[in-house]
Amino acid sequence: MWTPFIGLYAKRLGCIPITRGKGGTSIAQMLKGVAKGFRDPGQLIIYPQGTRVVPGVQAPYKIGGAVLYEELGQPCIPAATNAGLFWPRKGIMRNPGLAVVEFLPRIEPGLSIQAFMERLETTIETRTNQLLAESGFLQNDQNRE
Repeated sequence: MWTPFIGLYAKRLGCIPITRGKGGTSIAQMLKGVAKGFRDPGQLIIYPQGTRVVPGVQAPYKIGGAVLYEELGQPCIPAATNAGLFWPRKGIMRNPGLAVVEFLPRIEPGLSIQAFMERLETTIETRTNQLLAESGFLQNDQNRE
């Protein structure tokens, strides 16, 4: 919520901020916020790794998204992006290029948490790696960050 401009818009849109790194407390905070959201329905956007990750780096997916998937019984629409190549995690400089956000086939409700996590990670990582490659990024090319 403290990201310049984006945080302000996130707050105005009614995003549910959570305290990362608190494990079960964060998940409970998300569930409480989502329950409140049922009174004022909207979309739920989750970063499954908990934060932006350097392009080409494999980081574990957090369980919170799977808990919400199971609790809500709603489909999940994964998204892949190459935006990290052009908008690094650190610093204010932006790199030229075409940033792509691609919505992938929906994951229908009903999977176990483990099956959901496996499908989500495979789906997102496969397409993200393709988008990175299409942008000229090589897996060993970590100098963009």
